[in-house]
Amino acid sequence: MPNGYQGLILRVDLTTKKIEKKEISDAFYRTYMGGGAIGAYFLLKETTGNMDAFDSANIITIAPSVTTGTTVSGVSRCSVISLSPLTGAVGEGQAGGSIGPMIKRAGIDAIVVTGQSEKPCYLYVSSEDIEIRDASELWGRTVGEAHDILVDSLGKAKLSIIQCGPAGEKKVRFASLMVDRNNVVGRTGLGAVFGSKNLRAIAVRGDGSLNFAQPDELKLFNKLAKERLEKAGFPTILKNSGTAGVFAIQAKSGNIATHNFSRSFHEEFINLDAETIDPILSSGKTTCFGCIVACRKRVSATRPYQISDKLGGPEFETLSLLGSNLDIMDAAAVSKANEMCNQFGLDTITTGAIASYIMESMEKGAIGPEQNQGKKVQFGSPEDLFDLIRQIVNREGIGDIIADGFVNAISVFGKDTEPFAIHAKGQGLPAHMAQVKPSQALMYAACPIGGDHMSAEHDFFLNENDDDCRGLGIFGSGDASSTNLAKARMTAYSQHYYSLLDTLTLCMFVWGPGSLFTYRDLEDLLYHTTGWKCTFWELMKVGERKTNMLKQINAKRGFSKADDVLPERLYQPLPDGPAKGKCVDRDLFPEMLDHYYNLMGWDKETGNPSTSKLVELGLDWAL
Repeated sequence: MPNGYQGLILRVDLTTKKIEKKEISDAFYRTYMGGGAIGAYFLLKETTGNMDAFDSANIITIAPSVTTGTTVSGVSRCSVISLSPLTGAVGEGQAGGSIGPMIKRAGIDAIVVTGQSEKPCYLYVSSEDIEIRDASELWGRTVGEAHDILVDSLGKAKLSIIQCGPAGEKKVRFASLMVDRNNVVGRTGLGAVFGSKNLRAIAVRGDGSLNFAQPDELKLFNKLAKERLEKAGFPTILKNSGTAGVFAIQAKSGNIATHNFSRSFHEEFINLDAETIDPILSSGKTTCFGCIVACRKRVSATRPYQISDKLGGPEFETLSLLGSNLDIMDAAAVSKANEMCNQFGLDTITTGAIASYIMESMEKGAIGPEQNQGKKVQFGSPEDLFDLIRQIVNREGIGDIIADGFVNAISVFGKDTEPFAIHAKGQGLPAHMAQVKPSQALMYAACPIGGDHMSAEHDFFLNENDDDCRGLGIFGSGDASSTNLAKARMTAYSQHYYSLLDTLTLCMFVWGPGSLFTYRDLEDLLYHTTGWKCTFWELMKVGERKTNMLKQINAKRGFSKADDVLPERLYQPLPDGPAKGKCVDRDLFPEMLDHYYNLMGWDKETGNPSTSKLVELGLDWAL
């Protein structure tokens, strides 16, 4: 029997209703290990370059990894990957909670779904039973309602549910997937892929067993985590306050999206920090499977808005994109908007970015009130935001236009609105300001899934020049604002590591550089779960292999260097605040991008993986 994995991948065709467990070789697991790498493998092997994300033949993979299923902190995430209806490129997202461990304990290592059901359905998976079941009772329900119906029907014990909400059903192109109500696969519109397949949910009962090579040694990780957590820096903040605990820190450095990314600071920032939120809205916390950090905070309220504690509180990105970026500095209002997005299944980041696009377009007269039933959508108005969210999820009026994303909206409203559309490859940008963090400018432009803040380490990392930095092969000097070769190296090499974490479905809050566990701990984790004596070099190559597969999927789909671009606004100096005057340097950024391509082993002319790089990584089959 293998250790750390089951040796079986579940293949489901919703068109033919065919369900089969496919045996997979040990060599495959050692090469790809799990998460987004497994999903990328199937996409690259089995989809065509001109396939639409809503084509029934599109594949969506839900995959934990060879390390998932043990009760070690930060080892419970799960990756979802498919073609993205939002960007037209590859789409990937991760969620915490318990869906990953339950999949493994149901006796499989990944769920690969293709086809399209004639009627609304959900997939039930356990170690004893796998069925495609009728979901007519779930269709049209909110995430919370559907979750409760499934739990009442199936029983709560060892059950985890991943589902799209009404937004996914309506194929809103930035629809998210919700896991057990509290965890979100937010980016790239993967909820809409579920909806296009008439697949409302996958309910997994983890009622089986899973072997690990050295289960007793795995228990030592929990002891280490307890010893380190009190003085662990960022993880300690997360334990105490969640990601809302860094809002004031980021604001004081001029790093929160404000007024549609035109500013990076808001004078009322403290209103959205945990210091303010906790006394008035805090309602306890949740944690992912087996994790000591418990960074997910609950909120609840009865006034001025009814807010349930069942759907998780707003994270840092949400506080900025649905808060400061819209000049809404009321924590209760932002929490209500977050709850609405989670109930409907909407990515809060792109929702906030596209709402600010509408608000500024109306503010500048590029869109008139007559295009929204005579009503102006204004910055600073929670009610306008709530109304816009409802219109998006119901595909009504202006919401029907923006539900198809930025590119469609610009085609309808005109080129005059384009300067206010802050996105990369069609995906709304996160809160971290590329004018302040040049590494993020690289990731927003070149990341295969579109603008993303979780695909590489941020700029402070280069400043430290310590063992965590040097351990990734990063050397050279430069401060947080530098745009030199050293910064490009930091971005590229840390991207390999973060890609590894996503492949192993490990939480970067726990396993990221300088967090609770070290690179040596990571080698030990692989050894104790699988019995493999992996070197750190081998593991870094696993991460690099995954990124190159994602990029090669895009290359097949016609993406190139011409698509690795930034919104014009990022080249404009910030007008005020701690980062006043900072911007992406228009003259230096192309050079920085070329450095990055060189370091990644990608062709500078196309921005895509070179033949030699693919061959080096054992991906010659993908040429």
